[in-house]
Amino acid sequence: MKQHIYIVAVSGGVDSVVLLNMLINNRLPNHQLLTTGNQFIVAHFDHGIREESGGDADFVKVLAGEYGLVFELGRANLGSETSEAKAREVRYNFLRKCCKKYMAAGIITAHHQDDQLETAIINLIRGTGWRGLASLQDVSKLKSYYLEQDDCKLFRPFLNITKQAILDYADENNLKWKEDSTNADIKYLRNYVRCKLLPTMTNINPDAQNKLRDIIKTTAELKLKIATELQNISTNSRLDRYNFIMWPDSVAKEVIYQQLVQLDPDWHPSSLQITRALHFIKTALPGKQLEISENLSLYSQLRSVQFKKA
Repeated sequence: MKQHIYIVAVSGGVDSVVLLNMLINNRLPNHQLLTTGNQFIVAHFDHGIREESGGDADFVKVLAGEYGLVFELGRANLGSETSEAKAREVRYNFLRKCCKKYMAAGIITAHHQDDQLETAIINLIRGTGWRGLASLQDVSKLKSYYLEQDDCKLFRPFLNITKQAILDYADENNLKWKEDSTNADIKYLRNYVRCKLLPTMTNINPDAQNKLRDIIKTTAELKLKIATELQNISTNSRLDRYNFIMWPDSVAKEVIYQQLVQLDPDWHPSSLQITRALHFIKTALPGKQLEISENLSLYSQLRSVQFKKA
């Protein structure tokens, strides 16, 4: 079986420490990454948000050395007021560069079942629509202009594993990890969801989290089917305006969404941006242009429209 290189995102927290241990010892339960001989590169990004974050980087460097693995370090000086979204953006930019450097088959992260619930709730709070319920998948493509290759993937092998199971594994195997001091700070939305909303949900209905997991699973299945159908509709960036007029608005908006995320996978349009794009498609005179984002524009012609990346 073919061997691959993978970038393993290791923060130094218990989740990623357990992930790395399982990968090295070939203990991931029923996962495609269980291929003997795979090569792993340990990648750590120091955001420069916490004063003690340099210690986390040192810890991960030592851990990589103990496993005999190559260590890649990225650094920034974002400051304590940096948003979660910005921190995620710069971290993934670093991981993409690692993927490109080593021509890796993918990036492996330690997102687990509890993260999936938290992300679904966060997306609902932010009003990102039904797709937000299933935004975390065990395997997803990382197509991006940051990479020269198109086949780098993002693997999340822990999505069916609970946080408690991860903690149990760490204790059973005497693993050491670093605690992020900001994890209990509820000024961050994710921490608020984890520390406040989810426990409240469980107190009201002990089965609430299981019900939400079922909804996420069903939504993910529907998302895959819908994406397949949309791919058949929108095979290129130039589309017939007549179809947008005749389709129900809900279908037209899904096609617009598909076009935009194909051109810029790292950006997700708001419902307002999609509504504006649909109105433009239906009413704009030939030769007009609509800037949807700083990277994407929509051009009108007599009978067609074209989505273009800047």
